[in-house]
Amino acid sequence: MTPQAAYHVSGSRLTQCSESESSIQDDPRGLLLMFEPPVANATYMMGGDPTVGITGWSRALRTEGDHKVDNGALEVFRVDAIKLLFFGKDGQPEIDPQTKAQRWIYRDLQVAEYAAPVDAVELARVANLLGRIYAGDAEDQCEFIYEAYPGPGMLTTQELLRLGYGNLWMWEYIDSAAEQTNRVGWRSSRESQKLLWYRSRRHLMERRAKIVSPYLVSEYSNAVIDVDKMRAKAAYGSHDDRLQAANMCFWAGHRWTYDAERTNEPVTDKPEVDWQHRAPVLGEYKSYRDAWAEAVDGWD
Repeated sequence: MTPQAAYHVSGSRLTQCSESESSIQDDPRGLLLMFEPPVANATYMMGGDPTVGITGWSRALRTEGDHKVDNGALEVFRVDAIKLLFFGKDGQPEIDPQTKAQRWIYRDLQVAEYAAPVDAVELARVANLLGRIYAGDAEDQCEFIYEAYPGPGMLTTQELLRLGYGNLWMWEYIDSAAEQTNRVGWRSSRESQKLLWYRSRRHLMERRAKIVSPYLVSEYSNAVIDVDKMRAKAAYGSHDDRLQAANMCFWAGHRWTYDAERTNEPVTDKPEVDWQHRAPVLGEYKSYRDAWAEAVDGWD
C-alpha cells in the first residue's frame, strides 16, 4: 500500500522526497505519489477535481486547520492494465466454445496520485507535469478529464491551454446518438454526478479497478450517500476529492457515453481470420447459394 516513490513538485521539476515514511503516511498532501513507473505503450487516463484551495499553499508552509480545506486532486490510472485468466465454476481456465480462445478479465490499475489544498491554477501546473510523465501511447500527454464547470475549473482550463496541454477530454451528450461537444471538461450537474456515481460504483463492485493508494481507499470507504443528489459524498470531517477524480478516470477511460457498459463477463481474444481463403475460388462448379453457405460455415 506504500508508494514506490514520493516527490515534491515545483514548477516543471520533481524532487525525490527525503521525509520519513511515517511523515508521508500521516500527511501525503502536496506530494506526488507514484505507484508504478510510466510504460511507453500503455493507455493512461488522468482525472482531476480542481478546488478554490489556498493560493500559495505549500507543504513546507502548512498551518493548523488547513486540512479542513478541500483538496485539489489528480488520479492517474492505466486502463485495462491487468489481464487475468477467467476461471469457470470448475476452477479451470475457461475457453470460448466458438473461437476456442482463452477468456480474460481486464482491470484498471492506479499508478499515481496527487492531492493538496492548492488552487485551480496550481493544480493545472501539476497536471501538466504528471500528464506528460504518464503520456503512454498518447506520445505527448495522456488524456485529462476534470470538472471544468461550474466552480474554479475554468482557471484550470486557461492555465492548461497556456502551458500547451491539448489532450483534454471534451464534454459529451446523448441525444439520438452520442456526440462530442466543443466544451472542455466535465460539466457537473445533479444528473451528471448521479450517472457518474452509478457507473463508477458498478465498475468498482465488479472489481474492474485495482486501487493502490490507501488515501483513495479511505475516501471510498468513508463516503456516505447524498440522498438528495443520489451520489456518494464525503462524510463530515472527510474529503471526496480523490474519489471524484478517480470516478472521472473510469468514465473517460471506458467511453461509457459511447460504448455499452462492459458487464462482469470475460473478454475473448478472437483469432485473425483469413477472409481470402473463405471465398469461393475460380473453377469451382457450385451454385452461388452453396458456395456462400460453405464460405460462412463456422463464422461467429
